This record gives sequence, C-alpha cells and structure tokens, in this order.
Amino acid sequence: MDTTMTRSLRKVMAAFIEADGREITIYRPEFSRTATGGYAKGNYTQLPPQLFRLVMYKRRLTDLTTVKAEGEIPSLPYVLVGYYNSNIQRMDEFTLDGVFYRVQGIEPHTAVQQYTDRKVSQLIALDGEKVSWA
Repeated sequence: MDTTMTRSLRKVMAAFIEADGREITIYRPEFSRTATGGYAKGNYTQLPPQLFRLVMYKRRLTDLTTVKAEGEIPSLPYVLVGYYNSNIQRMDEFTLDGVFYRVQGIEPHTAVQQYTDRKVSQLIALDGEKVSWA
C-alpha cells in the first residue's frame, strides 16, 4: 500500500474513532521473573489518556470463537480500536463503564504502524473474582 492510500485510510479511521470514541487511561503492569520460572505482576505505569472506540466483534478481525451446540459464537464480543500509533500492548489494563478489562492481544495485521490505519486490541473483561468475556 502506498503512503497516499495509507494517509487517506488513517483520516477515515480517525473520523470513525472520533465519532464514538472514549478517552481511556491505560495501566501497564511490570512483570518480574519468579524463582520458579514464572512471572509476577509488580508496579503499574499509568499512560496518558488516549482515544479509542469499543467496537462489536467482527469475524474478519479475529478468529477467536467458541464452538457450542448452537454453532460458533465469538469469544470476543468487543474489540478496542485505536489510532495506528496508539500506545497499547498485550496485558495492559483499563476500566471502562465500571468494567475492568485486560488486553489479551493486538490484531497481528495492525501491529506494524507504517502499514496500517488502526490498532485493534482483543479484550477480556475481568469481573470481580471470576473471569467473564466482555
């Protein structure tokens, strides 16, 4: 994709995000290695607020589904869409409308800034002591 096309797509995506965007403050945990070879979550770094749009799941964005008797259903009813240069990574956390979210992954096709018009984050909602999908 040439740079003119990329710039045009970024303008359209920016308008899409801004039409129903929400300012979200991301908290990035630091991890340290434990004696048993695992990782322990430590301090958090608070990032400046960024504009994102919570978008209903579309199969074309990710293939994470659960197979039930009724057929395939999405495991991720929502994804978070941000500007191509959004500062968001796997394991980042935030709260939106009283729901605590963790970023489970970044859409692979949107991870390379120079070739994309957006960054799509796959989410899991953590509700109290139990884990449930958003």
